[in-house]
Amino acid sequence: MRRTHYALAGACLLLGLTLAGCDQVRLPGLNPVSPGPADKAGEATGGYTETDLQPTPEEIEAELAEAARKAEEDAAAAEMPAAGASSEPGEDAAPAPDMPSEDEARLAPEAVRAASLGLVNASRCALPQGAAPTPTVAMAAGATELEEPVAGTEAVNALAATLGAFPGIVKIEPRRAEPTGAVATGHCGAVRVARNWFVTAAHCIDEPFDEIRVIGEAANLRSPEAKRVSAEYAVCHAGYQGTDNGYANDIALVRLSEEQVASLGNVPVARFGATRRPLAPANYPAAEMAGWGLTRFDGQLSNDLLTTRLKITHAGPAAITVASDNGAGPCIGDSGGPLYVTEADGSKTVVGILSVVEQNRTTGHFCEGEYNGRYTNLQGYADWIASVMALCDADAGACR
Repeated sequence: MRRTHYALAGACLLLGLTLAGCDQVRLPGLNPVSPGPADKAGEATGGYTETDLQPTPEEIEAELAEAARKAEEDAAAAEMPAAGASSEPGEDAAPAPDMPSEDEARLAPEAVRAASLGLVNASRCALPQGAAPTPTVAMAAGATELEEPVAGTEAVNALAATLGAFPGIVKIEPRRAEPTGAVATGHCGAVRVARNWFVTAAHCIDEPFDEIRVIGEAANLRSPEAKRVSAEYAVCHAGYQGTDNGYANDIALVRLSEEQVASLGNVPVARFGATRRPLAPANYPAAEMAGWGLTRFDGQLSNDLLTTRLKITHAGPAAITVASDNGAGPCIGDSGGPLYVTEADGSKTVVGILSVVEQNRTTGHFCEGEYNGRYTNLQGYADWIASVMALCDADAGACR
């Protein structure tokens, strides 16, 4: 399964569509852009560790309550007449207090919401202004240089998979109507981590889109059993900057409403993050991926869920580095999809979501032979995930 994030490669190549969250092949580096003195040579962490403020759900709730209290006080102060003021304006009337304009009143809630998202180091999904766009599949298909790995992924030389073996996995398709009337569609994976929440890669949804379609409950996307719903909204890590920082913090959360959750059917919540033993190659030498990505770089997306084993070569606090196994590995269309390890009791834990893949060091080709990939380590972002979900569940308006 050589997938690089988006399974729409073939269609996008034909139509010339360039939706960043769609057929994008990212070219982030495996190493931090600016390694700090603590980084050891040869250890690819793929981004900085989570040292930002990570408030607890209780702290978030307290902050929201304080913001609401202050807003009520400000509203009450604005409505009260100044001391000594008469009901009829006249010479002795005290000057009226400055009242906010309609624009200021309208924007005030947005400012509060932005500040709330900032508390949990999150933002609405979009690349920073002026940031380089995520390369499309068409752009990456002709790349042969080895300086940068490609982001996004599918499975090459993979085997058919069953949903029961990969709890929580779904496909997501960001969709956008083009001026021509065509619909640009992205192709990524995601995994359910809570009743209303799915985690995926930020690069899957870092461009404007009209809809995030979630497809679940069927290993074959054409099956009549496949359920399709449109998500409410998505929230991305505020530290994600695309190619500008090597696709560090490539993580996002997608929320479904209760009605959407019911329509999606029986997609189980996956156990994610902490493993029974320390996550290291010595304890977990191999992992499994699954997805609907490309079966080869210049091929087509798979309608059937595919899987393959991968070798874990490094596990840092922010990223997990894997290697293809006998030529099998992720490719375009697999981005955002989960990486599972098997515990001693046979159960599975989701430890990462696919961010980028490298080119073959010998041939310079993508999704071919021996190559590496990078997964965002969910253990390192567990507090971020919990904080964002707590904030958005407490105040949905803060995250839309």
